[in-house]
Amino acid sequence: MISARMLILSGMGSMIKLVRLQEEHLEKVMAWRVSPEVTQYMITDIEYNMDKQYEWFNRVIKDDTCRYWVIFYQNTSIGLINLADINYAHRRCSAGYYIGEQDYRQIGAMVPPYLYNYVFKTMKFRKIYGEVLAGNKNILYIHKMHGFREVGVYRDHIFKGGLFYDVVLIELLAESWLSQAKYQRYVTEFP
Repeated sequence: MISARMLILSGMGSMIKLVRLQEEHLEKVMAWRVSPEVTQYMITDIEYNMDKQYEWFNRVIKDDTCRYWVIFYQNTSIGLINLADINYAHRRCSAGYYIGEQDYRQIGAMVPPYLYNYVFKTMKFRKIYGEVLAGNKNILYIHKMHGFREVGVYRDHIFKGGLFYDVVLIELLAESWLSQAKYQRYVTEFP
């Protein structure tokens, strides 16, 4: 198992690589997405259906409002990270990610800073926003650690597994992110 400390000490930029989502990744991404460890925290649930996965892929590769990358750590694919709702006029987008490989989940908090630096430094956006299931305490903590603030809650907003769940609305502004010197070295290529 890889620890976040090991990632920090080993020079993160050389170990994290992002590859634009390709057709060859779809089966692994589908397996991650429907695994109970991942899907329990997702706002939407999907079934394991490769035909629908290929339809989704063919839609998103043509959609200028979203981008998907597979996360590699030391040449092992470990998860997926994305931007959605990309709005150049208002300089904002939403973002999401998951670590699909169980042995790499402990470094999950170290991955988003690469994306945030890309959004705020390269794309020159003003805001990243998102929605998180209220029960996903770990990701809410990670977002808070990265400088996100909670801006609201949708009560009983998602119905999953016979239960209603609240959804926490979050946002991260560029000045809040860029003022945190400790994350500014998290840079990698975004093809």
